[in-house]
Amino acid sequence: MHLFLVFTILAVFQTASAQEPAYKIGFVNTARVLKEAPQAREVEERLKAEFEPREAQLKRKRQEILTLEDQLKTDKGLSANERRKLEREIRLKVSQLKFLEQEFREDQNLRRNEEIRELQQVISKVLKMQGDNDKFDLILTEGVSYVSDRIDITAQTIEMLKQIADSGEETQ
Repeated sequence: MHLFLVFTILAVFQTASAQEPAYKIGFVNTARVLKEAPQAREVEERLKAEFEPREAQLKRKRQEILTLEDQLKTDKGLSANERRKLEREIRLKVSQLKFLEQEFREDQNLRRNEEIRELQQVISKVLKMQGDNDKFDLILTEGVSYVSDRIDITAQTIEMLKQIADSGEETQ
């Protein structure tokens, strides 16, 4: 009697699970999207163009310091007073350079984060479009330990972003 009851319960569960609708789940590797999407390349190009002049300025200041240090090493005809003055000038320029480099990195990181936030909003809207158009029940992005190729829709997401970039369409 017990065995019959167990088989009956198992049969009921199998029938119930067979009748439940299959869920459509997708996964998107956002790191890959942020690397391969044309919008991500545009962000990198914009940031590079924006910060190139300041980077060149920092490079010139580094070279200026190296020139002064070289002068200090090679010019043996400097008086003790001139040598101290040159050392003080070098220390001051090194200190200023460190401050400018830190300020540059902070500004660059701030702008990069702003641009990435905007790009993530575009990606989020594309994922919503994919979910609606392709009838997904769930699309996962971060913190997933394993994903089979069957549900990985990263390539399709990148393709949609390419289409949006090619059409010049804004996903606002």
